[in-house]
Amino acid sequence: MAHKDLREFIHELERQGELVRVKVEVEKDHEVGAICRKVNDTGGPALLFENVRGYAVPLLCNVLGTRKRFAMALGSTEGDFKKLWLQRTGGPLVDSITVPEGVCQENIILGNDINLLEKFPIPIWNGLDGGPYITLPVVISRDPETGIRNAAMYRMQVHGPNKIGILMAPYRHTDMHRVKAYENNKGLPVAIALGADPVVVMSALAPLPFGVDELAVAGALKGEPVKMVQCKTVDLEVPAAAEIVLEGEILRDERIQEGPYGEFTGYYGTVQKRLVIEVKAVTHRDQPIYQGLYNGRPPTEEHIIRGLPTEIDITQQCPLPGIKELNLTMGGCGAFNCIVSIEKRFEGYGKMIALALLGTWGARFIKTIIVVDDDIDPFDWTQVEWALAIRVQPHRDVEIIKEVVGCALDPSLPLRERQTGSSRTSKMIIDATRYDDADFEIPCSPRADVMAKVIRDWARYGIS
Repeated sequence: MAHKDLREFIHELERQGELVRVKVEVEKDHEVGAICRKVNDTGGPALLFENVRGYAVPLLCNVLGTRKRFAMALGSTEGDFKKLWLQRTGGPLVDSITVPEGVCQENIILGNDINLLEKFPIPIWNGLDGGPYITLPVVISRDPETGIRNAAMYRMQVHGPNKIGILMAPYRHTDMHRVKAYENNKGLPVAIALGADPVVVMSALAPLPFGVDELAVAGALKGEPVKMVQCKTVDLEVPAAAEIVLEGEILRDERIQEGPYGEFTGYYGTVQKRLVIEVKAVTHRDQPIYQGLYNGRPPTEEHIIRGLPTEIDITQQCPLPGIKELNLTMGGCGAFNCIVSIEKRFEGYGKMIALALLGTWGARFIKTIIVVDDDIDPFDWTQVEWALAIRVQPHRDVEIIKEVVGCALDPSLPLRERQTGSSRTSKMIIDATRYDDADFEIPCSPRADVMAKVIRDWARYGIS
């Protein structure tokens, strides 16, 4: 079932016991971050802070913070959501439609009346963060040459009433739009949707090829077009049911010192000058809900919403058959470590699969791929470690590839690589599949029929 907007999904979360309304007064700076940190550590519920000191607007966090809630947003289950995603996006995408009006424009604030920090409870999340950060924005732009739309997510530091910084690596699609706009001596118009339909958020995070409209992917996932409305001050459309929309422009001639910020790697990023967005208009629903997410070391909501769309996209883009399951591990920040189980067709196929995966756009952040046989559960680290222990000969099964594009936020890279965005890294393939399978030792286990009987009759043994 497709949810028509964030509010409908909130009601569904509450109905299934997946959301807690925090009614006591909280401070948006530091206290909310500390609460989210503790909840993330235990895989806890979505949080709706109804009483943020100094604000009439509630703050929503951790909405997609578990695999279960991610699947719920797609109207699916943990076991089936990947299959559903691939089925719905495997055919023609569903283009969005523009409607005459949307609830996201029930209230309009323009010019000198804009004050983001007074209006919305935008938190300082971690102890050394350089200021308040918008952490779950859907940033919409249009290619100045082709007119093709892009939707993506970038963290943004709020620097004043109508100025926000934005971090974009050179390979990000919005930055490609910006470069084209600058070549024509223009800034890049952007529209930022906050509190969008969760499926729109997921689609904006998917590592899609350049030129693919994320809103059309969201339409395919929902099974119906995403309704969009024309912005008031820029030539862009935004999801009509979003809670809040910021309209503005990435300026040509202004940079601002930004950071530090507690990144998804679990470390603070470098402090340097970043691009600036000047906000020209703010529109929002009546009684809006401000949505954000806590970022830091795993596990957090960020690692779920970053990792799962990427897992699906890599699987979809890999040209080789035989992939059974793929896991961008939580401990690997949902980005750097990948475990893939395969049906091994012939000797060398494990490394061949790994190379094919690394050649996909979604895998650009991956540094380590472990390939295992299909009798190993890639989500069970004990099983993976067993495969590493008894199926790997390092001289034969480990390959290292040097000077490949990685992640500019990876703290293990040299400082200059992070500062320039070059982010050249090395990547490791570990083939932990059985070598010469026909001659490999036979794994031991109880007789299958007896094991099945024991499981069936387990209650009679009196073992809890």
